[in-house]
Amino acid sequence: MFSDFHCILQSAAEKKSKKGKMGTKLWTCASDGKETVTGELIREKALPRAIAMYLAARGIDVQHVDLYFNASFSDLSDPFRFPGMETAVKRLWQAIVNREHILIHGDYDTDGITATALLSWILERNGAIVTNFLPHRFDDGYGFTPESLAKALEAAGGSCGVLVTVDCGINSCEAVDDAARRGIDVIITDHHEPGETLPRALANINPKIHQELADMHNLSGVGVAFKLGHAFLKYGREHNLGGYMTELKEVLDYVALGTVADIVPLLSENRILVKHGMEMLRRQLRPGVRALIEVARISGSSIKPSDITFKMAPRINAAGRLGNAISALQLLTASKIVDAYHYADMLELFNQKRQTKEQEIFNEAKHYVESAPDFSSSFSIIAAGDNWHQGVIGIVASRFARDYNRPAIVLTIQGDEAHGSGRSIGGLNLIKVLSKCSYLLTRYGGHPMAVGLGLRKENIPEFRRVFEETVRSEITPEDLIDSVSYDGVATLADLGDEFFSYYDKLGPFGHGNPQPCFRLNNVEIARTFPIKAGHTKGILRDRNGDTTDFIAFNMHLDPHTTWDVVAIPQINEYYGERRRQLQIVDARPVAET
Repeated sequence: MFSDFHCILQSAAEKKSKKGKMGTKLWTCASDGKETVTGELIREKALPRAIAMYLAARGIDVQHVDLYFNASFSDLSDPFRFPGMETAVKRLWQAIVNREHILIHGDYDTDGITATALLSWILERNGAIVTNFLPHRFDDGYGFTPESLAKALEAAGGSCGVLVTVDCGINSCEAVDDAARRGIDVIITDHHEPGETLPRALANINPKIHQELADMHNLSGVGVAFKLGHAFLKYGREHNLGGYMTELKEVLDYVALGTVADIVPLLSENRILVKHGMEMLRRQLRPGVRALIEVARISGSSIKPSDITFKMAPRINAAGRLGNAISALQLLTASKIVDAYHYADMLELFNQKRQTKEQEIFNEAKHYVESAPDFSSSFSIIAAGDNWHQGVIGIVASRFARDYNRPAIVLTIQGDEAHGSGRSIGGLNLIKVLSKCSYLLTRYGGHPMAVGLGLRKENIPEFRRVFEETVRSEITPEDLIDSVSYDGVATLADLGDEFFSYYDKLGPFGHGNPQPCFRLNNVEIARTFPIKAGHTKGILRDRNGDTTDFIAFNMHLDPHTTWDVVAIPQINEYYGERRRQLQIVDARPVAET
């Protein structure tokens, strides 16, 4: 596309000046090459053209469109498709019958906390003696380890018959062996990438270790825990052991929180789980959910996945980021509203402290990154600093990846060791990249888009070099261009009543299932309304004379100019009033196209 690399990767100064400037992004049409699918959806399903383009862009064809629109709770797959699932739930019921202690070992992020809350809720309502354990981010580190096993057993009073991991454990061979020597049966539930050797657990419940479960590889940790809970209740009812009074749908608020927070694609089973989970969240039946919604200043009746991403999850995560996640678990499991408000207020204070620490480190790391002589030509970003707060470096890495559209690693150096978090960009699997750098690391793991790692301080320069080389071998300069994707070219008539009659069926929107987004050509600003400086709000008119409300954040659209725009059609809810509008995400004067 470009012969000169420096035409693609702007210098630090240029990048900074153009951040947010309209018309600088690459526009790509997600439905290009899918015209046949679009036409079939229009002809055979009588769908509006804009809806057909939206579906085609997401790989939804005639054969799958009915399931996409009408997927119900009953369309979830059988949990016993998981090898080892029957062994696992049979052992849990046996533990209940024999009055054995069950220990749940979770993780300190929203996914792990909700998975812990979900499983303990189901088990306790069916007579189980349960103790929950969440590792301390700094004292214990990530995952199920021999050290965390010892602490978990101490919390459980010294012994247990069964230990269940949630959102961790698939690479915890040593800890599982240690548990076995203590006479403990271990059930692993996890969704992280497995290593070459699986733990010798009673059951390893992880879709990623079975190719036949490819359709569930995107489940979150709480999603896998839900599968175990589903199988547990089903087995109990079929064998007259219990589960009759437990309604599985009641835990879907936990599933929605953890799934959205873990940024897994809202497709297939995840989409069904989150769709119904959002309904449970709106009902606010759980005291902790109600308190969290109020503290986060969310409209509970219209809560959206984006509210989880930007308001609820950061508060839940804040406790674990600054130390002990137990207060977040206590919030989500609180049975009394007074206790729930107490823990919600604690999380609010944690979140405020987190924001302050995050901004301090980001400012320091940004100066470090942009001062590097090779910054403008690098494919990746690695920042390292002494004693940066380990709990917020992942957020800082996310900001770098988002702002500069490059994979980013942020390291905190503590003595001779460095601990880090990494975030990727679309099309780059960070686990794969780190696997090629593994000889320099003391540990690594996570997801293709988010990783944790450790290494010796002395190895940082070499890791920086090898990481950059590996990233360059995996992606092209064009992958680093900031871009915006749209579903197709539309007119305002395409986005009218018929389009919006399908709008609610397209959600829930989030990672992997983004909001509809269309390109509109040759539009004019018919009228503008007063709004905060730097934004534009008004009425948009196209060449056919059709009009609609619009808003453009951080953009000044000249009413005397004709524009091509990329915009998201949406419902704006304000003080109980619902109005249709376009949110313009990028714009170009027609003369420049």
